[in-house]
Amino acid sequence: MKGESEAHYSFGDAGLASERLRRLSEAYAPASAALLQRAQALLEEPIRCAIDLGCGPGHTTSLLAESVGAERVVGIERSPTFLAETQARGLQGIEFLECDVSSERLPIRNADLAFSRFLLTHLPDPVATLGSLRHALRPGGLLILEELEHLSSTNPILSRYYEIVEGVQASHGQKMHIGPALEGYARQAGFEVLSSEPFAPNISAATMSSLHRPNLDNLRLDPGVIERFEEGALDELAEGLEEIARDEMGKVPIENILRHVIATAP
Repeated sequence: MKGESEAHYSFGDAGLASERLRRLSEAYAPASAALLQRAQALLEEPIRCAIDLGCGPGHTTSLLAESVGAERVVGIERSPTFLAETQARGLQGIEFLECDVSSERLPIRNADLAFSRFLLTHLPDPVATLGSLRHALRPGGLLILEELEHLSSTNPILSRYYEIVEGVQASHGQKMHIGPALEGYARQAGFEVLSSEPFAPNISAATMSSLHRPNLDNLRLDPGVIERFEEGALDELAEGLEEIARDEMGKVPIENILRHVIATAP
């Protein structure tokens, strides 16, 4: 992925990363669709252009297109690997542009709506990114942010996994639980916050573990993880996540809260 000095994506863009993002998109689709539809209702005019920031292989971009009915929908992504997949999938009516939103100004102007899901958590300077994004929105255009506010479990396997993720992100200047800071970031970047609400997506620990398991394969390549954890301990963690993913009865506790923010460009 280009722009590695500006931002680090801990979960990778190769191998099973795309499949994980597909399943993640399915799991969070109801929450994201509800947020997008609520934002659409705030716009008095039809949406001519909507952009999806850090779109990956395009699953969120498809959701954006289905949810808001914009005339033009553009996915922005810095990974050539993910962009090649969007082309291979032959998504109709959607454009994709290669751009690193953390270090480049978007080649779009006067967009009505910009959607960012689980992107700012991976950026070292969210305020700078949001400030640059203002130039892509028309006056009165909407910025829609969806990020993690809180994710925890009393289960020792999940707890250890979340400890590793938080540590890896912190080592790269990122925040795992970035939700509480979103309002402040948006205001510092010059946006007016219209709404900011917590949202519980009600996703089971089994589903979350099925998403976490492939992430672990990328996390264990991180120098900090290699230094802190023995291979055997990470193997046990992987086995534990696989076991929780088979928990069809939903016995494993998990607390998963998102932060939904809608802001407008002055």
